Amino acid sequence: MTLSVRLDDKTKRRLSRAARERRVSQSEIVRQAIDEYLNNGTPTEELSVYDKIKDIIGSVHGLPPDASTRVSEYFYEDLLEKKRQGRF
Repeated sequence: MTLSVRLDDKTKRRLSRAARERRVSQSEIVRQAIDEYLNNGTPTEELSVYDKIKDIIGSVHGLPPDASTRVSEYFYEDLLEKKRQGRF
C-alpha cells in the first residue's frame, strides 16, 4: 500500500538524517515508527522517564513494592529500629 504524508521542513530533515545514519530508507524509518506507535500506543519520544522504566520499578528483591514512594518513611522507621536496638 502506498501512503502519502506531508511533512514540514524540519521533520523532513530529521527523517532524512535518521535514514542516512541508520542506512535504511526513509520509508523504513516511517514503517518502524508507525509499528512502534501501534504496538505501544505512544511514540517513545513522548514517553516520560517514568513510563520508560515503570516495568522495572519495584523489581529489587527484598524491598517493599512501594519503596520508591515511601522512601523517607522507610528510612525513618529503619533509624528508629536501629536506635531501639542500640546500633545508632
